[in-house]
Amino acid sequence: MKSFLIVFLLTFNLAWSQTKDEIAIRKVMDDFMECIKTRDEARYLSLFQEPVLWTGIYKDRTQVKRSEKNPKLEAYFADDYKDFIRSFEDNKSEEKFDNIQIIEDGSIASANFDYSFWYDGKMENWGKEIWTLMKINGVWKITSVTFSMDLTQYYPQPSLKERTK
Repeated sequence: MKSFLIVFLLTFNLAWSQTKDEIAIRKVMDDFMECIKTRDEARYLSLFQEPVLWTGIYKDRTQVKRSEKNPKLEAYFADDYKDFIRSFEDNKSEEKFDNIQIIEDGSIASANFDYSFWYDGKMENWGKEIWTLMKINGVWKITSVTFSMDLTQYYPQPSLKERTK
């Protein structure tokens, strides 16, 4: 009973310290992850506000490994958020977020977090991700997604404890 009370108080404290907007932004993040798992394209597209910037870059050490196979491979790339969701042919893909930090002023926000991308139960890549969001007509919408990437075939993701030192 004592441990239940401690867990309840910690959970209550965390929820109390978050603003309504931070809770709503975390809901957008949860919806994003769920849409990938379920391949719910319509719901996924509703999370964004045009125009959307979608850019990624391989971390230097991963780019070095990639370049060993093909020196012409670019480290940086731009993509389209619509193409991202449409690229999944089955329900074996999943993206997970942790180490989340949200900064918001009620109108704009950034969500900075660690992500890992999984396929068929195996982590494929991981890195840092930064979203910008705007609150439009009372609803938080993603306006940009920028991320770094390490490939697990070269560099496994460190534990959360190691990443938050």
